[in-house]
Amino acid sequence: MDHIPTSPARARTQPPASARWHPRFDLAGAWLSLACAAHCVALPLLLAFTPAAMMALRSFQHPGHAAMTALLVMSRWEWLFALLASTIAVLSTAAGRRRHQRALPLCVALAGAILLLSASLYLPLKESLLWHGAATACGGVMLAVAHLRNRRALRSAG
Repeated sequence: MDHIPTSPARARTQPPASARWHPRFDLAGAWLSLACAAHCVALPLLLAFTPAAMMALRSFQHPGHAAMTALLVMSRWEWLFALLASTIAVLSTAAGRRRHQRALPLCVALAGAILLLSASLYLPLKESLLWHGAATACGGVMLAVAHLRNRRALRSAG
């Protein structure tokens, strides 16, 4: 009997490990950036009402006093959260750019990181309630948009 040689079935190539975790990383980063933007808008507004709330509680023995103190402590560490969100966004979009060759997500991430970090580290901007809230909200939204654009570019690249 004649044997007809057949070529072996091509094994489907697996994407690199970074391609498997990267879209999830971008989605988580986008949600965290949006949460950061919402937090950065809400926290200054809550802090504006802190003195009134403390007066309303009338006593430092009131259980609500601890919550008000926690809000004040959180505002001191805001720069650390901004640095973490910015670092994740810039590293993620830079890694994505190597795969999809599109500069827009990285540029948006860099602009958002500059806005977010300047709002939390530049003292004149940090002291202005309106400009601080606007800069942090815009920076957080830009980081989220950068993550989503990076995710879309990675999906279309392959």
